[in-house]
Amino acid sequence: MRLLLPILRLVRLPLVWTALADVLAGAAIALAGPADFSWSRLWPLLILSPALYLFGMALNDLLDASDDRAAGRDRPIARGELSYLTAVSVAAFLLGLACLAAAFLPRPALEMAQATLAAIILYNALAKRWTLTAVPFMAACRAGNILIGFSAAAGDWNFCHSPHANFCLALLVTVAALTALASLASGLEKRRGLKSIFSLKPDSVILGALLLLPVADAAAVFATWHFSLWAALWLAALPAFFLTSRLIRRLRAACRAASCQPPQ
Repeated sequence: MRLLLPILRLVRLPLVWTALADVLAGAAIALAGPADFSWSRLWPLLILSPALYLFGMALNDLLDASDDRAAGRDRPIARGELSYLTAVSVAAFLLGLACLAAAFLPRPALEMAQATLAAIILYNALAKRWTLTAVPFMAACRAGNILIGFSAAAGDWNFCHSPHANFCLALLVTVAALTALASLASGLEKRRGLKSIFSLKPDSVILGALLLLPVADAAAVFATWHFSLWAALWLAALPAFFLTSRLIRRLRAACRAASCQPPQ
Protein backbone atom coordinates (compact mmCIF):
# COMPACT_ATOMS: atom_id res chain seq x y z
CA MET A 1 0.00 0.00 0.00
CA ARG A 2 2.95 2.31 0.68
CA LEU A 3 3.69 2.43 -3.06
CA LEU A 4 0.29 1.59 -4.57
CA LEU A 5 -1.61 4.53 -3.07
CA PRO A 6 0.75 7.27 -4.34
CA ILE A 7 0.69 5.67 -7.82
CA LEU A 8 -3.11 5.67 -7.85
CA ARG A 9 -3.07 9.33 -6.85
CA LEU A 10 -0.36 10.14 -9.39
CA VAL A 11 -2.51 8.92 -12.28
CA ARG A 12 -5.76 10.34 -10.85
CA LEU A 13 -7.43 6.96 -11.25
CA PRO A 14 -11.11 7.83 -10.53
CA LEU A 15 -11.57 9.92 -13.69
CA VAL A 16 -10.18 7.22 -15.97
CA TRP A 17 -13.74 5.91 -16.33
CA THR A 18 -14.75 9.08 -18.17
CA ALA A 19 -12.01 8.51 -20.74
CA LEU A 20 -13.17 4.93 -21.23
CA ALA A 21 -16.77 6.12 -21.67
CA ASP A 22 -15.65 8.65 -24.30
CA VAL A 23 -13.71 6.20 -26.45
CA LEU A 24 -16.47 3.59 -26.34
CA ALA A 25 -19.06 6.23 -27.21
CA GLY A 26 -17.05 7.10 -30.29
CA ALA A 27 -17.05 3.43 -31.28
CA ALA A 28 -20.77 3.06 -30.56
CA ILE A 29 -21.69 6.01 -32.78
CA ALA A 30 -19.87 4.39 -35.69
CA LEU A 31 -22.00 1.26 -35.32
CA ALA A 32 -25.64 0.65 -36.11
CA GLY A 33 -26.60 -0.65 -32.68
CA PRO A 34 -25.62 -2.84 -29.72
CA ALA A 35 -25.78 -6.01 -31.83
CA ASP A 36 -22.84 -4.73 -33.90
CA PHE A 37 -20.70 -3.82 -30.88
CA SER A 38 -17.94 -6.43 -31.27
CA TRP A 39 -15.60 -6.61 -28.27
CA SER A 40 -13.29 -8.92 -30.23
CA ARG A 41 -12.62 -6.02 -32.62
CA LEU A 42 -12.65 -3.20 -30.11
CA TRP A 43 -10.81 -4.71 -27.13
CA PRO A 44 -7.62 -2.64 -27.77
CA LEU A 45 -9.65 0.45 -26.86
CA LEU A 46 -10.14 -0.91 -23.35
CA ILE A 47 -6.37 -0.73 -22.88
CA LEU A 48 -5.34 2.15 -25.10
CA SER A 49 -7.70 4.86 -23.86
CA PRO A 50 -7.14 4.33 -20.10
CA ALA A 51 -3.38 4.00 -20.68
CA LEU A 52 -3.26 7.30 -22.60
CA TYR A 53 -5.31 9.07 -19.95
CA LEU A 54 -3.25 7.71 -17.04
CA PHE A 55 -0.01 8.49 -18.88
CA GLY A 56 -1.15 12.08 -19.37
CA MET A 57 -1.94 12.46 -15.69
CA ALA A 58 1.42 11.02 -14.64
CA LEU A 59 3.24 13.26 -17.12
CA ASN A 60 1.36 16.25 -15.74
CA ASP A 61 2.63 15.62 -12.21
CA LEU A 62 6.16 14.86 -13.40
CA LEU A 63 6.46 18.15 -15.25
CA ASP A 64 4.72 20.13 -12.50
CA ALA A 65 6.59 18.58 -9.54
CA SER A 66 8.62 21.69 -8.67
CA ASP A 67 5.62 24.02 -8.99
CA ASP A 68 3.44 21.68 -6.92
CA ARG A 69 6.13 21.53 -4.25
CA ALA A 70 6.49 25.32 -4.14
CA ALA A 71 2.71 25.80 -3.95
CA GLY A 72 2.28 23.10 -1.30
CA ARG A 73 -0.17 21.12 -3.42
CA ASP A 74 -1.35 17.73 -2.26
CA ARG A 75 0.35 15.70 -4.99
CA PRO A 76 2.38 12.52 -4.32
CA ILE A 77 5.68 13.64 -5.90
CA ALA A 78 5.53 17.07 -4.28
CA ARG A 79 4.79 15.53 -0.86
CA GLY A 80 7.62 13.05 -1.14
CA GLU A 81 5.28 10.05 -1.18
CA LEU A 82 6.57 8.90 -4.57
CA SER A 83 10.08 9.24 -5.96
CA TYR A 84 10.61 10.95 -9.28
CA LEU A 85 12.22 7.80 -10.69
CA THR A 86 9.24 5.67 -9.72
CA ALA A 87 6.85 8.16 -11.30
CA VAL A 88 8.91 8.14 -14.51
CA SER A 89 8.77 4.34 -14.52
CA VAL A 90 4.99 4.39 -14.12
CA ALA A 91 4.61 6.87 -16.97
CA ALA A 92 6.93 4.83 -19.21
CA PHE A 93 5.00 1.64 -18.47
CA LEU A 94 1.68 3.29 -19.32
CA LEU A 95 3.08 4.74 -22.53
CA GLY A 96 4.40 1.33 -23.53
CA LEU A 97 1.04 -0.24 -22.75
CA ALA A 98 -0.73 2.34 -24.92
CA CYS A 99 1.69 1.73 -27.80
CA LEU A 100 1.21 -2.03 -27.53
CA ALA A 101 -2.59 -1.72 -27.64
CA ALA A 102 -2.42 0.75 -30.53
CA ALA A 103 -0.54 -1.82 -32.61
CA PHE A 104 -3.74 -3.89 -32.79
CA LEU A 105 -5.87 -1.04 -34.13
CA PRO A 106 -6.68 -0.40 -37.80
CA ARG A 107 -4.51 2.25 -39.44
CA PRO A 108 -6.97 5.19 -39.14
CA ALA A 109 -7.39 4.55 -35.41
CA LEU A 110 -3.63 4.18 -35.00
CA GLU A 111 -3.07 7.54 -36.69
CA MET A 112 -5.69 9.17 -34.47
CA ALA A 113 -4.05 7.60 -31.39
CA GLN A 114 -0.70 9.05 -32.47
CA ALA A 115 -2.26 12.49 -32.93
CA THR A 116 -3.94 12.29 -29.51
CA LEU A 117 -0.69 11.22 -27.85
CA ALA A 118 1.07 14.18 -29.49
CA ALA A 119 -1.64 16.51 -28.14
CA ILE A 120 -1.23 15.03 -24.64
CA ILE A 121 2.54 15.54 -24.68
CA LEU A 122 2.35 19.04 -26.16
CA TYR A 123 -0.31 20.03 -23.64
CA ASN A 124 1.73 18.90 -20.66
CA ALA A 125 5.10 20.09 -21.94
CA LEU A 126 4.09 23.50 -23.25
CA ALA A 127 0.46 24.41 -23.94
CA LYS A 128 -0.79 24.24 -20.34
CA ARG A 129 1.44 27.16 -19.35
CA TRP A 130 -1.02 29.62 -20.89
CA THR A 131 -4.80 29.48 -20.62
CA LEU A 132 -5.18 30.53 -24.26
CA THR A 133 -3.38 27.36 -25.42
CA ALA A 134 -4.28 25.04 -22.54
CA VAL A 135 -8.02 25.15 -23.22
CA PRO A 136 -7.98 24.07 -26.91
CA PHE A 137 -5.25 21.48 -26.37
CA MET A 138 -7.10 19.84 -23.48
CA ALA A 139 -10.29 19.81 -25.54
CA ALA A 140 -8.34 18.26 -28.44
CA CYS A 141 -7.12 15.44 -26.18
CA ARG A 142 -10.68 14.50 -25.23
CA ALA A 143 -12.02 14.88 -28.76
CA GLY A 144 -9.15 12.77 -30.07
CA ASN A 145 -10.07 10.02 -27.63
CA ILE A 146 -13.60 9.89 -29.07
CA LEU A 147 -12.26 9.79 -32.62
CA ILE A 148 -9.94 6.90 -31.73
CA GLY A 149 -13.01 4.88 -30.81
CA PHE A 150 -14.94 6.04 -33.86
CA SER A 151 -12.13 5.22 -36.29
CA ALA A 152 -11.50 1.82 -34.67
CA ALA A 153 -15.11 0.85 -35.35
CA ALA A 154 -15.67 2.64 -38.67
CA GLY A 155 -12.24 2.13 -40.23
CA ASP A 156 -12.05 5.86 -40.99
CA TRP A 157 -11.39 8.72 -38.58
CA ASN A 158 -13.38 11.17 -40.74
CA PHE A 159 -16.80 11.04 -39.07
CA CYS A 160 -18.34 12.99 -41.98
CA HIS A 161 -18.43 9.72 -43.90
CA SER A 162 -20.70 8.16 -41.29
CA PRO A 163 -24.52 8.12 -41.48
CA HIS A 164 -24.40 9.25 -37.84
CA ALA A 165 -22.11 12.22 -38.52
CA ASN A 166 -24.48 14.68 -36.82
CA PHE A 167 -24.46 12.71 -33.57
CA CYS A 168 -20.68 12.38 -33.64
CA LEU A 169 -20.25 16.10 -34.29
CA ALA A 170 -22.68 16.96 -31.50
CA LEU A 171 -20.77 14.73 -29.07
CA LEU A 172 -17.41 16.15 -30.10
CA VAL A 173 -18.64 19.72 -29.60
CA THR A 174 -20.23 18.90 -26.24
CA VAL A 175 -17.20 17.03 -24.93
CA ALA A 176 -14.83 19.73 -26.18
CA ALA A 177 -16.94 22.44 -24.51
CA LEU A 178 -17.12 20.62 -21.17
CA THR A 179 -13.39 19.90 -21.24
CA ALA A 180 -12.64 23.50 -22.18
CA LEU A 181 -14.73 24.68 -19.21
CA ALA A 182 -12.80 22.41 -16.86
CA SER A 183 -9.47 23.55 -18.29
CA LEU A 184 -10.47 27.22 -18.12
CA ALA A 185 -11.57 26.90 -14.49
CA SER A 186 -8.30 25.16 -13.61
CA GLY A 187 -6.25 27.81 -15.38
CA LEU A 188 -8.07 30.71 -13.73
CA GLU A 189 -7.61 29.13 -10.31
CA LYS A 190 -3.88 28.46 -10.73
CA ARG A 191 -2.86 31.57 -12.67
CA ARG A 192 -5.31 34.19 -11.44
CA GLY A 193 -6.04 32.88 -7.95
CA LEU A 194 -9.77 32.68 -8.68
CA LYS A 195 -11.66 31.47 -5.61
CA SER A 196 -15.14 30.96 -7.03
CA ILE A 197 -17.01 30.65 -10.34
CA PHE A 198 -20.71 31.48 -10.12
CA SER A 199 -20.48 30.96 -6.33
CA LEU A 200 -18.89 27.52 -6.83
CA LYS A 201 -15.34 26.50 -6.02
CA PRO A 202 -13.22 25.98 -9.13
CA ASP A 203 -12.65 22.34 -8.13
CA SER A 204 -16.42 21.79 -8.10
CA VAL A 205 -16.78 23.34 -11.56
CA ILE A 206 -13.94 21.19 -12.92
CA LEU A 207 -15.29 17.98 -11.44
CA GLY A 208 -18.87 18.76 -12.47
CA ALA A 209 -17.84 19.43 -16.07
CA LEU A 210 -15.84 16.20 -16.29
CA LEU A 211 -18.59 14.11 -14.73
CA LEU A 212 -21.01 15.41 -17.35
CA LEU A 213 -18.91 13.74 -20.05
CA PRO A 214 -20.40 10.24 -19.53
CA VAL A 215 -23.86 11.82 -19.56
CA ALA A 216 -23.11 13.38 -22.95
CA ASP A 217 -21.73 10.03 -24.14
CA ALA A 218 -24.88 8.19 -23.03
CA ALA A 219 -27.14 10.77 -24.71
CA ALA A 220 -25.25 10.52 -28.01
CA VAL A 221 -25.29 6.72 -27.99
CA PHE A 222 -28.98 6.73 -27.01
CA ALA A 223 -29.84 8.89 -30.02
CA THR A 224 -27.56 6.99 -32.41
CA TRP A 225 -28.88 3.59 -31.37
CA HIS A 226 -32.49 4.66 -31.94
CA PHE A 227 -33.24 5.20 -28.25
CA SER A 228 -31.88 1.84 -27.10
CA LEU A 229 -31.64 1.51 -23.32
CA TRP A 230 -28.21 -0.09 -23.78
CA ALA A 231 -26.93 3.48 -23.85
CA ALA A 232 -27.48 3.65 -20.09
CA LEU A 233 -24.34 1.51 -19.72
CA TRP A 234 -22.28 4.64 -20.40
CA LEU A 235 -23.62 6.15 -17.17
CA ALA A 236 -21.81 3.39 -15.26
CA ALA A 237 -18.74 5.66 -15.40
CA LEU A 238 -20.36 7.83 -12.71
CA PRO A 239 -20.74 5.22 -9.93
CA ALA A 240 -17.35 3.81 -10.97
CA PHE A 241 -15.84 7.25 -10.36
CA PHE A 242 -17.42 7.61 -6.92
CA LEU A 243 -16.54 4.06 -5.87
CA THR A 244 -12.92 4.49 -6.97
CA SER A 245 -12.70 7.86 -5.21
CA ARG A 246 -14.09 6.34 -2.04
CA LEU A 247 -11.61 3.46 -2.22
CA ILE A 248 -8.68 5.86 -2.51
CA ARG A 249 -9.95 7.95 0.42
CA ARG A 250 -10.20 4.81 2.54
CA LEU A 251 -6.71 3.74 1.54
CA ARG A 252 -5.37 7.17 2.50
CA ALA A 253 -7.12 7.01 5.85
CA ALA A 254 -5.72 3.54 6.50
CA CYS A 255 -2.29 4.69 5.40
CA ARG A 256 -2.34 7.70 7.73
CA ALA A 257 -3.45 5.49 10.60
CA ALA A 258 -0.53 3.15 9.88
CA SER A 259 1.85 6.12 9.46
CA CYS A 260 2.87 4.98 5.97
CA GLN A 261 2.73 8.48 4.51
CA PRO A 262 3.30 12.00 5.79
CA PRO A 263 0.27 13.52 7.56
CA GLN A 264 -1.75 16.13 5.71
